[in-house]
Amino acid sequence: MCLGWLVVLVFFSQGTTAPTASQLDSDGAALLAQGKLSEAEAQFRRALAIDPRDAESLNNLGVILRRRGRPDEAVAFLRRAVEVQPNDALLHSNLALALREAGRLNEALAELGIASRLAPRDAAIHRNLGILFAQAGNDLQAESEFTKSLDLDPRSPQTHQELGRLLALEKRTDQAEKEYLAALSIADQSFLHFELGELYQNNRRFGLAAHEFRSAVHLDPKNAQYFQALGHVLLAEDKLGEAETELLRAIQLNPSAGEPHRDLGEVFQRKGEFDRALVELRRAAELMPTDSRSHYMLARVLGKLGKQDEAAGEMRLAQKLTQAEKSRPLSKALNNEGTKLLEEGKVEEAIEKFQQALQLNPGDNRAQYNLAVAYVVENHFDRAAEQFRAYLRSVPDDPDASYYLGLALLGSGRPTEAAGSLAKAVGLRPDDAPAHNAFGVALAKAKEFDRAAQQFEAARHLQPEKLKYAKNLACLEHRLEGCTLAP
Repeated sequence: MCLGWLVVLVFFSQGTTAPTASQLDSDGAALLAQGKLSEAEAQFRRALAIDPRDAESLNNLGVILRRRGRPDEAVAFLRRAVEVQPNDALLHSNLALALREAGRLNEALAELGIASRLAPRDAAIHRNLGILFAQAGNDLQAESEFTKSLDLDPRSPQTHQELGRLLALEKRTDQAEKEYLAALSIADQSFLHFELGELYQNNRRFGLAAHEFRSAVHLDPKNAQYFQALGHVLLAEDKLGEAETELLRAIQLNPSAGEPHRDLGEVFQRKGEFDRALVELRRAAELMPTDSRSHYMLARVLGKLGKQDEAAGEMRLAQKLTQAEKSRPLSKALNNEGTKLLEEGKVEEAIEKFQQALQLNPGDNRAQYNLAVAYVVENHFDRAAEQFRAYLRSVPDDPDASYYLGLALLGSGRPTEAAGSLAKAVGLRPDDAPAHNAFGVALAKAKEFDRAAQQFEAARHLQPEKLKYAKNLACLEHRLEGCTLAP
Protein backbone atom coordinates (compact mmCIF):
# COMPACT_ATOMS: atom_id res chain seq x y z
CA MET A 1 0.00 0.00 0.00
CA CYS A 2 2.75 2.49 0.96
CA LEU A 3 4.81 1.64 -2.13
CA GLY A 4 1.80 2.36 -4.35
CA TRP A 5 1.37 5.84 -2.90
CA LEU A 6 5.08 6.51 -3.39
CA VAL A 7 4.84 5.61 -7.09
CA VAL A 8 1.88 7.94 -7.54
CA LEU A 9 3.71 10.83 -5.85
CA VAL A 10 6.85 10.32 -7.92
CA PHE A 11 4.82 10.14 -11.10
CA PHE A 12 2.97 13.36 -10.21
CA SER A 13 6.20 15.20 -9.43
CA GLN A 14 7.77 14.22 -12.73
CA GLY A 15 4.72 15.40 -14.65
CA THR A 16 4.79 19.01 -13.28
CA THR A 17 6.64 21.71 -15.25
CA ALA A 18 8.04 24.93 -13.77
CA PRO A 19 6.41 28.16 -14.96
CA THR A 20 8.23 30.13 -17.64
CA ALA A 21 9.26 33.76 -17.29
CA SER A 22 6.46 34.69 -19.68
CA GLN A 23 3.86 32.91 -17.53
CA LEU A 24 5.17 34.63 -14.41
CA ASP A 25 5.01 37.97 -16.26
CA SER A 26 1.34 37.35 -17.06
CA ASP A 27 0.56 36.36 -13.47
CA GLY A 28 2.39 39.41 -12.14
CA ALA A 29 0.59 41.74 -14.56
CA ALA A 30 -2.77 40.36 -13.43
CA LEU A 31 -1.87 40.91 -9.79
CA LEU A 32 -0.59 44.40 -10.57
CA ALA A 33 -3.90 45.26 -12.28
CA GLN A 34 -5.69 44.17 -9.08
CA GLY A 35 -3.49 46.45 -6.98
CA LYS A 36 -1.77 43.52 -5.24
CA LEU A 37 1.69 45.06 -5.35
CA SER A 38 3.52 42.70 -2.99
CA GLU A 39 2.27 39.58 -4.75
CA ALA A 40 3.00 41.07 -8.18
CA GLU A 41 6.53 42.06 -7.10
CA ALA A 42 7.21 38.45 -6.03
CA GLN A 43 6.10 37.11 -9.43
CA PHE A 44 8.25 39.55 -11.39
CA ARG A 45 11.27 38.74 -9.23
CA ARG A 46 10.71 35.03 -9.94
CA ALA A 47 10.56 35.82 -13.66
CA LEU A 48 13.86 37.72 -13.46
CA ALA A 49 15.49 34.81 -11.68
CA ILE A 50 14.71 32.77 -14.81
CA ASP A 51 15.52 35.53 -17.34
CA PRO A 52 17.48 38.53 -15.96
CA ARG A 53 17.00 40.38 -19.28
CA ASP A 54 13.21 40.13 -19.29
CA ALA A 55 12.37 43.77 -20.11
CA GLU A 56 8.70 43.39 -19.20
CA SER A 57 9.51 42.13 -15.70
CA LEU A 58 12.23 44.74 -15.23
CA ASN A 59 9.80 47.49 -16.20
CA ASN A 60 6.90 46.24 -14.10
CA LEU A 61 9.10 45.68 -11.08
CA GLY A 62 10.43 49.22 -11.45
CA VAL A 63 6.87 50.58 -11.63
CA ILE A 64 5.89 48.67 -8.49
CA LEU A 65 8.93 49.84 -6.54
CA ARG A 66 8.20 53.45 -7.50
CA ARG A 67 4.60 53.10 -6.37
CA ARG A 68 5.77 51.61 -3.09
CA GLY A 69 7.98 54.61 -2.39
CA ARG A 70 11.33 53.05 -3.31
CA PRO A 71 12.38 55.16 -6.33
CA ASP A 72 16.13 54.47 -6.08
CA GLU A 73 15.52 50.72 -6.38
CA ALA A 74 13.06 51.39 -9.20
CA VAL A 75 15.70 53.34 -11.13
CA ALA A 76 18.10 50.37 -11.05
CA PHE A 77 15.56 47.96 -12.60
CA LEU A 78 14.25 50.48 -15.13
CA ARG A 79 17.79 51.27 -16.31
CA ARG A 80 18.29 47.58 -16.98
CA ALA A 81 15.03 47.52 -18.92
CA VAL A 82 16.19 50.47 -21.05
CA GLU A 83 19.49 48.71 -21.75
CA VAL A 84 17.57 45.71 -23.08
CA GLN A 85 15.09 47.78 -25.14
CA PRO A 86 16.67 51.23 -25.74
CA ASN A 87 14.06 52.26 -28.31
CA ASP A 88 11.03 51.73 -26.07
CA ALA A 89 9.53 55.15 -25.20
CA LEU A 90 7.46 53.75 -22.32
CA LEU A 91 10.56 52.41 -20.57
CA HIS A 92 12.34 55.76 -20.84
CA SER A 93 9.20 57.49 -19.56
CA ASN A 94 8.88 55.17 -16.56
CA LEU A 95 12.57 55.62 -15.80
CA ALA A 96 12.08 59.40 -15.91
CA LEU A 97 9.24 59.22 -13.39
CA ALA A 98 11.38 57.14 -11.02
CA LEU A 99 14.32 59.52 -11.40
CA ARG A 100 12.07 62.46 -10.62
CA GLU A 101 10.81 60.84 -7.44
CA ALA A 102 14.41 60.04 -6.51
CA GLY A 103 15.17 63.77 -6.72
CA ARG A 104 17.27 63.49 -9.89
CA LEU A 105 15.46 66.06 -12.01
CA ASN A 106 18.04 66.65 -14.72
CA GLU A 107 18.40 62.94 -15.45
CA ALA A 108 14.62 62.65 -15.53
CA LEU A 109 14.42 65.44 -18.11
CA ALA A 110 17.02 63.70 -20.26
CA GLU A 111 15.10 60.41 -20.20
CA LEU A 112 11.78 62.06 -21.04
CA GLY A 113 13.49 63.91 -23.86
CA ILE A 114 14.53 60.55 -25.32
CA ALA A 115 10.98 59.21 -24.82
CA SER A 116 9.57 62.25 -26.61
CA ARG A 117 11.87 61.73 -29.60
CA LEU A 118 10.92 58.06 -29.77
CA ALA A 119 7.17 58.74 -29.47
CA PRO A 120 6.56 62.33 -30.62
CA ARG A 121 2.77 61.86 -30.68
CA ASP A 122 2.42 60.52 -27.15
CA ALA A 123 0.39 63.16 -25.27
CA ALA A 124 1.23 61.77 -21.81
CA ILE A 125 4.98 62.04 -22.45
CA HIS A 126 4.64 65.68 -23.52
CA ARG A 127 2.54 66.38 -20.41
CA ASN A 128 5.09 64.76 -18.11
CA LEU A 129 7.88 66.64 -19.86
CA GLY A 130 5.97 69.85 -19.21
CA ILE A 131 5.64 68.97 -15.51
CA LEU A 132 9.41 68.42 -15.25
CA PHE A 133 10.23 71.65 -17.09
CA ALA A 134 7.90 73.53 -14.74
CA GLN A 135 9.63 71.91 -11.75
CA ALA A 136 13.00 72.98 -13.19
CA GLY A 137 11.77 76.58 -13.53
CA ASN A 138 11.63 76.56 -17.33
CA ASP A 139 8.07 77.89 -17.63
CA LEU A 140 8.25 78.71 -21.33
CA GLN A 141 9.28 75.18 -22.30
CA ALA A 142 6.75 73.71 -19.88
CA GLU A 143 3.90 75.64 -21.51
CA SER A 144 5.07 74.52 -24.93
CA GLU A 145 4.96 70.85 -23.87
CA PHE A 146 1.52 71.19 -22.28
CA THR A 147 0.23 72.80 -25.46
CA LYS A 148 1.65 69.97 -27.58
CA SER A 149 0.01 67.46 -25.26
CA LEU A 150 -3.38 69.16 -25.54
CA ASP A 151 -3.08 69.33 -29.33
CA LEU A 152 -2.73 65.54 -29.27
CA ASP A 153 -5.31 64.90 -26.52
CA PRO A 154 -7.57 67.92 -25.95
CA ARG A 155 -9.77 66.03 -23.47
CA SER A 156 -7.11 65.30 -20.89
CA PRO A 157 -8.25 66.86 -17.58
CA GLN A 158 -4.80 66.33 -16.08
CA THR A 159 -3.06 68.34 -18.80
CA HIS A 160 -5.59 71.18 -18.53
CA GLN A 161 -4.97 71.13 -14.79
CA GLU A 162 -1.18 71.25 -15.14
CA LEU A 163 -1.37 74.11 -17.63
CA GLY A 164 -3.80 75.89 -15.31
CA ARG A 165 -1.32 75.55 -12.44
CA LEU A 166 1.48 76.99 -14.54
CA LEU A 167 -0.62 79.94 -15.75
CA ALA A 168 -1.79 80.63 -12.19
CA LEU A 169 1.81 80.84 -10.97
CA GLU A 170 2.53 83.28 -13.81
CA LYS A 171 -0.46 85.42 -12.67
CA ARG A 172 -2.24 84.82 -15.99
CA THR A 173 -5.48 84.41 -14.10
CA ASP A 174 -8.04 84.47 -16.91
CA GLN A 175 -6.16 81.84 -18.92
CA ALA A 176 -5.66 79.69 -15.82
CA GLU A 177 -9.39 79.88 -15.03
CA LYS A 178 -10.18 78.77 -18.59
CA GLU A 179 -7.95 75.69 -18.22
CA TYR A 180 -9.48 74.68 -14.87
CA LEU A 181 -12.99 75.07 -16.23
CA ALA A 182 -12.02 72.95 -19.24
CA ALA A 183 -10.68 70.26 -16.91
CA LEU A 184 -13.89 70.34 -14.83
CA SER A 185 -16.06 70.05 -17.94
CA ILE A 186 -14.32 66.72 -18.62
CA ALA A 187 -13.97 65.40 -15.05
CA ASP A 188 -15.87 66.74 -12.02
CA GLN A 189 -13.08 66.09 -9.50
CA SER A 190 -12.75 67.52 -6.00
CA PHE A 191 -9.12 68.56 -6.40
CA LEU A 192 -9.96 70.55 -9.53
CA HIS A 193 -12.62 72.51 -7.63
CA PHE A 194 -10.10 73.05 -4.84
CA GLU A 195 -7.38 74.43 -7.13
CA LEU A 196 -9.86 76.66 -8.97
CA GLY A 197 -11.03 77.89 -5.55
CA GLU A 198 -7.44 78.75 -4.66
CA LEU A 199 -7.12 80.69 -7.91
CA TYR A 200 -10.24 82.72 -7.07
CA GLN A 201 -9.12 83.23 -3.48
CA ASN A 202 -5.69 84.51 -4.52
CA ASN A 203 -7.48 87.06 -6.70
CA ARG A 204 -9.86 88.05 -3.86
CA ARG A 205 -12.92 86.61 -5.56
CA PHE A 206 -14.08 85.13 -2.27
CA GLY A 207 -17.63 84.26 -3.24
CA LEU A 208 -16.51 82.18 -6.21
CA ALA A 209 -13.75 80.63 -4.08
CA ALA A 210 -16.24 79.57 -1.39
CA HIS A 211 -18.47 78.01 -4.06
CA GLU A 212 -15.59 75.91 -5.41
CA PHE A 213 -14.43 74.85 -1.94
CA ARG A 214 -17.98 73.78 -1.07
CA SER A 215 -18.05 71.69 -4.25
CA ALA A 216 -14.75 70.08 -3.23
CA VAL A 217 -16.08 69.31 0.26
CA HIS A 218 -19.25 67.82 -1.22
CA LEU A 219 -17.23 65.48 -3.44
CA ASP A 220 -14.69 64.55 -0.74
CA PRO A 221 -16.15 65.14 2.75
CA LYS A 222 -13.18 63.57 4.53
CA ASN A 223 -10.52 65.93 3.20
CA ALA A 224 -9.36 68.28 5.96
CA GLN A 225 -7.59 70.61 3.54
CA TYR A 226 -10.83 71.41 1.74
CA PHE A 227 -12.60 72.31 5.00
CA GLN A 228 -9.64 74.48 6.02
CA ALA A 229 -9.71 76.31 2.68
CA LEU A 230 -13.45 76.92 3.01
CA GLY A 231 -13.03 78.14 6.59
CA HIS A 232 -10.20 80.44 5.52
CA VAL A 233 -12.21 82.13 2.77
CA LEU A 234 -15.25 82.49 5.05
CA LEU A 235 -12.91 84.17 7.55
CA ALA A 236 -11.82 86.55 4.79
CA GLU A 237 -15.51 87.38 4.24
CA ASP A 238 -15.83 87.97 8.02
CA LYS A 239 -18.36 85.14 8.37
CA LEU A 240 -16.91 84.10 11.71
CA GLY A 241 -19.55 81.59 12.80
CA GLU A 242 -19.47 79.67 9.51
CA ALA A 243 -15.66 79.82 9.44
CA GLU A 244 -15.45 78.39 12.97
CA THR A 245 -17.67 75.45 12.00
CA GLU A 246 -15.58 74.55 8.94
CA LEU A 247 -12.25 74.98 10.74
CA LEU A 248 -13.32 72.79 13.66
CA ARG A 249 -14.26 70.11 11.12
CA ALA A 250 -10.82 70.44 9.49
CA ILE A 251 -9.10 70.00 12.87
CA GLN A 252 -11.28 67.00 13.67
CA LEU A 253 -10.19 65.36 10.42
CA ASN A 254 -6.51 66.30 10.77
CA PRO A 255 -5.44 67.62 14.21
CA SER A 256 -1.78 67.93 13.15
CA ALA A 257 -2.36 70.48 10.36
CA GLY A 258 -1.27 73.94 11.44
CA GLU A 259 -3.35 76.16 9.13
CA PRO A 260 -6.80 75.43 10.61
CA HIS A 261 -5.46 76.06 14.14
CA ARG A 262 -4.04 79.40 12.99
CA ASP A 263 -7.26 80.45 11.24
CA LEU A 264 -9.40 79.31 14.16
CA GLY A 265 -7.15 81.33 16.45
CA GLU A 266 -7.88 84.38 14.29
CA VAL A 267 -11.62 83.66 14.47
CA PHE A 268 -11.45 83.63 18.29
CA GLN A 269 -9.25 86.74 18.29
CA ARG A 270 -11.78 88.67 16.23
CA LYS A 271 -14.56 87.49 18.53
CA GLY A 272 -12.59 88.73 21.55
CA GLU A 273 -12.12 85.21 22.96
CA PHE A 274 -8.39 85.66 23.62
CA ASP A 275 -7.82 82.64 25.87
CA ARG A 276 -9.26 80.32 23.22
CA ALA A 277 -7.28 82.17 20.54
CA LEU A 278 -4.07 81.68 22.54
CA VAL A 279 -4.55 77.90 22.67
CA GLU A 280 -5.05 77.65 18.91
CA LEU A 281 -2.23 80.02 17.97
CA ARG A 282 0.27 78.30 20.26
CA ARG A 283 -0.63 75.04 18.56
CA ALA A 284 -0.29 76.64 15.10
CA ALA A 285 3.17 78.04 15.95
CA GLU A 286 4.22 74.63 17.28
CA LEU A 287 3.07 72.86 14.11
CA MET A 288 4.39 75.57 11.74
CA PRO A 289 7.46 77.10 13.43
CA THR A 290 8.49 79.07 10.31
CA ASP A 291 5.04 80.57 9.63
CA SER A 292 5.40 84.30 10.26
CA ARG A 293 1.64 84.92 10.46
CA SER A 294 1.15 82.42 13.28
CA HIS A 295 3.87 84.08 15.37
CA TYR A 296 2.59 87.57 14.57
CA MET A 297 -0.98 86.75 15.62
CA LEU A 298 0.30 84.94 18.70
CA ALA A 299 2.25 88.07 19.65
CA ARG A 300 -0.89 90.20 19.38
CA VAL A 301 -2.98 87.84 21.50
CA LEU A 302 -0.24 87.59 24.14
CA GLY A 303 -0.20 91.38 24.26
CA LYS A 304 -3.97 91.47 24.76
CA LEU A 305 -3.56 89.05 27.68
CA GLY A 306 -0.85 91.20 29.28
CA LYS A 307 2.07 88.83 28.56
CA GLN A 308 4.29 91.56 27.16
CA ASP A 309 7.72 89.88 27.33
CA GLU A 310 6.55 86.77 25.55
CA ALA A 311 4.64 88.92 23.06
CA ALA A 312 7.82 90.87 22.24
CA GLY A 313 9.76 87.66 21.59
CA GLU A 314 7.07 86.33 19.26
CA MET A 315 6.93 89.65 17.41
CA ARG A 316 10.72 89.65 16.86
CA LEU A 317 10.52 86.13 15.48
CA ALA A 318 7.60 87.07 13.23
CA GLN A 319 9.55 90.04 11.85
CA LYS A 320 12.60 87.88 11.19
CA LEU A 321 10.52 85.28 9.35
CA THR A 322 8.70 87.97 7.37
CA GLN A 323 12.00 89.48 6.26
CA ALA A 324 13.18 86.07 5.06
CA GLU A 325 9.95 85.59 3.09
CA LYS A 326 10.32 89.02 1.48
CA SER A 327 13.95 88.32 0.58
CA ARG A 328 13.14 85.38 -1.69
CA PRO A 329 11.48 87.31 -4.55
CA LEU A 330 14.14 90.05 -4.32
CA SER A 331 16.85 87.39 -4.49
CA LYS A 332 15.19 85.97 -7.60
CA ALA A 333 15.03 89.42 -9.20
CA LEU A 334 18.73 90.04 -8.49
CA ASN A 335 19.60 86.66 -9.96
CA ASN A 336 17.63 87.52 -13.13
CA GLU A 337 19.45 90.87 -13.39
CA GLY A 338 22.79 89.10 -12.99
CA THR A 339 21.90 86.57 -15.68
CA LYS A 340 21.10 89.38 -18.13
CA LEU A 341 24.37 91.16 -17.30
CA LEU A 342 26.30 87.92 -17.79
CA GLU A 343 24.72 87.44 -21.21
CA GLU A 344 25.76 91.02 -22.10
CA GLY A 345 29.35 90.26 -21.11
CA LYS A 346 29.27 92.50 -18.03
CA VAL A 347 30.73 89.81 -15.84
CA GLU A 348 31.92 91.85 -12.83
CA GLU A 349 28.51 93.53 -12.50
CA ALA A 350 26.83 90.13 -12.83
CA ILE A 351 29.00 88.71 -10.05
CA GLU A 352 27.93 91.55 -7.76
CA LYS A 353 24.22 90.84 -8.44
CA PHE A 354 24.63 87.12 -7.79
CA GLN A 355 26.48 87.82 -4.54
CA GLN A 356 23.70 90.17 -3.42
CA ALA A 357 21.11 87.50 -4.25
CA LEU A 358 22.96 84.95 -2.12
CA GLN A 359 23.27 87.39 0.78
CA LEU A 360 19.48 87.70 0.80
CA ASN A 361 18.84 84.01 0.24
CA PRO A 362 21.82 81.70 0.81
CA GLY A 363 19.72 78.77 -0.41
CA ASP A 364 19.14 80.22 -3.89
CA ASN A 365 20.59 77.41 -6.03
CA ARG A 366 20.30 79.25 -9.33
CA ALA A 367 22.22 82.28 -8.04
CA GLN A 368 24.88 79.92 -6.67
CA TYR A 369 25.20 78.18 -10.04
CA ASN A 370 25.29 81.44 -12.01
CA LEU A 371 27.91 82.94 -9.70
CA ALA A 372 30.09 79.88 -10.26
CA VAL A 373 29.74 80.21 -14.05
CA ALA A 374 30.68 83.89 -13.84
CA TYR A 375 33.79 82.98 -11.84
CA VAL A 376 34.79 80.53 -14.59
CA VAL A 377 34.40 83.28 -17.21
CA GLU A 378 36.68 85.51 -15.12
CA ASN A 379 39.19 82.64 -14.61
CA HIS A 380 38.59 82.66 -10.84
CA PHE A 381 38.77 78.88 -10.89
CA ASP A 382 39.16 78.17 -7.18
CA ARG A 383 36.15 80.33 -6.33
CA ALA A 384 34.18 78.71 -9.13
CA ALA A 385 35.00 75.22 -7.87
CA GLU A 386 33.89 76.16 -4.36
CA GLN A 387 30.53 77.48 -5.62
CA PHE A 388 29.89 74.52 -7.94
CA ARG A 389 30.58 72.06 -5.13
CA ALA A 390 28.14 73.90 -2.87
CA TYR A 391 25.53 73.87 -5.64
CA LEU A 392 26.03 70.17 -6.37
CA ARG A 393 25.38 69.31 -2.73
CA SER A 394 21.82 70.52 -3.35
CA VAL A 395 21.46 69.42 -7.00
CA PRO A 396 23.80 66.44 -7.37
CA ASP A 397 22.49 65.29 -10.77
CA ASP A 398 23.09 68.49 -12.76
CA PRO A 399 25.39 67.47 -15.66
CA ASP A 400 26.21 71.09 -16.56
CA ALA A 401 27.43 71.83 -13.03
CA SER A 402 29.59 68.69 -13.03
CA TYR A 403 31.00 69.73 -16.42
CA TYR A 404 31.82 73.29 -15.37
CA LEU A 405 33.27 72.08 -12.06
CA GLY A 406 35.56 69.88 -14.12
CA LEU A 407 36.65 72.87 -16.22
CA ALA A 408 37.27 74.93 -13.07
CA LEU A 409 39.39 72.18 -11.56
CA LEU A 410 41.34 71.86 -14.81
CA GLY A 411 41.90 75.61 -14.76
CA SER A 412 43.25 75.45 -11.24
CA GLY A 413 45.66 72.62 -12.13
CA ARG A 414 43.85 69.70 -10.52
CA PRO A 415 43.34 67.22 -13.41
CA THR A 416 42.67 64.14 -11.26
CA GLU A 417 39.84 65.87 -9.39
CA ALA A 418 38.62 67.30 -12.70
CA ALA A 419 38.48 63.81 -14.20
CA GLY A 420 36.21 62.65 -11.38
CA SER A 421 33.75 65.48 -11.95
CA LEU A 422 33.81 65.11 -15.73
CA ALA A 423 33.27 61.36 -15.47
CA LYS A 424 30.06 62.17 -13.60
CA ALA A 425 29.04 64.70 -16.28
CA VAL A 426 29.55 62.11 -19.04
CA GLY A 427 27.64 59.52 -17.05
CA LEU A 428 24.70 61.90 -16.63
CA ARG A 429 24.75 63.01 -20.28
CA PRO A 430 26.46 60.38 -22.47
CA ASP A 431 25.84 62.27 -25.73
CA ASP A 432 27.61 65.48 -24.60
CA ALA A 433 30.64 65.83 -26.86
CA PRO A 434 32.26 68.79 -25.00
CA ALA A 435 32.06 66.82 -21.74
CA HIS A 436 33.77 63.80 -23.33
CA ASN A 437 36.46 66.11 -24.71
CA ALA A 438 37.09 67.86 -21.39
CA PHE A 439 37.16 64.46 -19.67
CA GLY A 440 39.79 63.38 -22.20
CA VAL A 441 41.89 66.48 -21.46
CA ALA A 442 41.74 65.79 -17.71
CA LEU A 443 42.73 62.15 -18.21
CA ALA A 444 45.59 63.09 -20.54
CA LYS A 445 46.94 65.59 -18.03
CA ALA A 446 46.72 62.86 -15.39
CA LYS A 447 48.80 60.63 -17.75
CA GLU A 448 45.91 58.20 -18.39
CA PHE A 449 46.46 58.25 -22.15
CA ASP A 450 44.45 55.20 -23.21
CA ARG A 451 41.32 56.36 -21.38
CA ALA A 452 41.85 59.88 -22.73
CA ALA A 453 41.95 58.54 -26.30
CA GLN A 454 38.59 56.82 -25.75
CA GLN A 455 37.01 60.09 -24.65
CA PHE A 456 38.40 62.07 -27.60
CA GLU A 457 37.12 59.36 -29.96
CA ALA A 458 33.69 59.57 -28.33
CA ALA A 459 33.64 63.36 -28.72
CA ARG A 460 34.71 63.13 -32.36
CA HIS A 461 32.05 60.50 -33.06
CA LEU A 462 29.33 62.71 -31.55
CA GLN A 463 30.47 65.92 -33.28
CA PRO A 464 32.72 65.05 -36.24
CA GLU A 465 32.56 68.64 -37.50
CA LYS A 466 34.49 69.92 -34.45
CA LEU A 467 38.15 69.94 -35.49
CA LYS A 468 39.55 70.44 -31.99
CA TYR A 469 38.58 66.89 -30.97
CA ALA A 470 40.70 65.42 -33.76
CA LYS A 471 43.51 67.84 -32.89
CA ASN A 472 43.39 66.75 -29.25
CA LEU A 473 43.57 63.12 -30.34
CA ALA A 474 46.58 63.85 -32.54
CA CYS A 475 48.23 65.76 -29.68
CA LEU A 476 47.64 62.78 -27.42
CA GLU A 477 49.31 60.45 -29.91
CA HIS A 478 52.43 62.63 -29.60
CA ARG A 479 52.16 62.37 -25.81
CA LEU A 480 51.44 66.14 -25.57
CA GLU A 481 54.86 67.11 -27.00
CA GLY A 482 54.87 70.34 -28.99
CA CYS A 483 51.09 70.82 -28.71
CA THR A 484 48.38 71.99 -26.32
CA LEU A 485 45.11 70.27 -25.50
CA ALA A 486 41.94 72.35 -25.84
CA PRO A 487 39.28 71.50 -23.18
